[in-house]
Amino acid sequence: MGFAGTSITNEDAEEILTSLVKAYSAIPPILKDYIPPLDRILKVLPDTVRKYSVEDVIKLLDWAAKNEIVI
Repeated sequence: MGFAGTSITNEDAEEILTSLVKAYSAIPPILKDYIPPLDRILKVLPDTVRKYSVEDVIKLLDWAAKNEIVI
């Protein structure tokens, strides 16, 4: 068992969480209250998303943003 009951190693968890903290810290404080936590956003995705790699989901979301389907 890895970090927080997952299969993620402690080292990988630290890298992932550090990068997320860095990304969220770049958001102006006045806007942070309007952005839900990432875990809440991910929880509303359908189970279908689990069939795909994170890389494929990111590509899909990039495409959707460029085509103004999601912002």
